[in-house]
Amino acid sequence: MFSGRTSRKVAGIAHSLAETLTDISAHLAGSWRRRSDTAAAGAKLLDRRGAEPVDGVPRDDRGQRVGRNSELASGDRPLPAPEATAAHIARTGWAIGPMMLRTHTTDKGVLIPPRTLMDSVSNAPVDTDLFISRAGLSKLFAQNIAGGVRLDRLESLGPIIPHYNCHGYTFSRDGAAGFMSGRMVDGLLADNGFRRVDDLGAVAPGDVVIYRKNGVVQHSGVVAGRYSGAIHVDSKQGPLSLVRHRIDEVTGFYGSDVTVYRTDRPEGRFLTPVENSDEPAPPWPPPPRDRR
Repeated sequence: MFSGRTSRKVAGIAHSLAETLTDISAHLAGSWRRRSDTAAAGAKLLDRRGAEPVDGVPRDDRGQRVGRNSELASGDRPLPAPEATAAHIARTGWAIGPMMLRTHTTDKGVLIPPRTLMDSVSNAPVDTDLFISRAGLSKLFAQNIAGGVRLDRLESLGPIIPHYNCHGYTFSRDGAAGFMSGRMVDGLLADNGFRRVDDLGAVAPGDVVIYRKNGVVQHSGVVAGRYSGAIHVDSKQGPLSLVRHRIDEVTGFYGSDVTVYRTDRPEGRFLTPVENSDEPAPPWPPPPRDRR
């Protein structure tokens, strides 16, 4: 079993890879004890709010399974981290083939060059071996679970893709911005005419959801829809997979300061790609000579 200190440090890096050590420390400080309490309380709250079960599985108004994986939704006790990791990865699989990244620009002309996973972790205060192999990402997944971030409870929408993070998914087509820094998000929202949607009853598919803790952007996602009265969000979990979850199902880790935004731009939430800026993402896993 991983220690609490290791679990939360690695989990923090996995989801805020682009932040400085100071920001990481501020994000993690004092959160460990609160996370356990919040997760337990949140689980009870979500169970009360859950969609009406059909054969023990929460489903949306269209009869589709939503929220957590069926094994967990059916009332089974959560699997220990190693077993949960193996079961999740067996379901999702991997997509580590070639991918093109590109530079993007905001409507005010701010250029956002693409960043890779290894760019994001090269100066991080953790063992980069976690990010350079399937075994490493599997261990990272297990450490998140051990640290209270129950990724195995969330419904996977695709395979593990290590080439882009949550912000890359939210703000660029096909994740082509790569591992976009959370530091870029507030400026991007302002430049591209996003406005707050304070009435949650007016939230619509395609709206952007931003999670903050202590005023710092930690995570982003896209509204998928409202099922059985609950807002559901699609978001990428660092270098892991895209998942669907209730809007408040991840606040125990990312923070309870959750804001929904909308823009009327023709391109919607996506940044504008810069012409002739395509470049191939480095191979993953990286060759031994490129591992830093």
